[in-house]
Amino acid sequence: MADIKVKDFIFGMPTRFAAEKAIGLEATIQFLISGQDGGNFVLHINKGTCTANEGLEESPTLTLKMSSETYIGMAIGQLKGPQAFFMRKLRFDGETKLLMKMHSLFPSVHESDLAQL
Repeated sequence: MADIKVKDFIFGMPTRFAAEKAIGLEATIQFLISGQDGGNFVLHINKGTCTANEGLEESPTLTLKMSSETYIGMAIGQLKGPQAFFMRKLRFDGETKLLMKMHSLFPSVHESDLAQL
């Protein structure tokens, strides 16, 4: 994989956002990513739109904690969310229902898409 950073994947999430699966959803998703190229990122979902920013949110709907390696593995489909959770590579606080919906809201990046990041 080229020199793809976590920030590139996070800021690309709004372009992969499946708005048709988020009807009526208002949520704030906080990503706390540790390790190389990690950071704190926030997704805001409201009225069928999704935006990405850096920073911390005071009271997010869902907080996801993982390493940059785990996040990238999940983003490109090499690691599934439930697998990461049971391997203790992914921790979360907040709405379980939203966590379970993440894969349908944000499909994995395909290898052919990586050149565009």
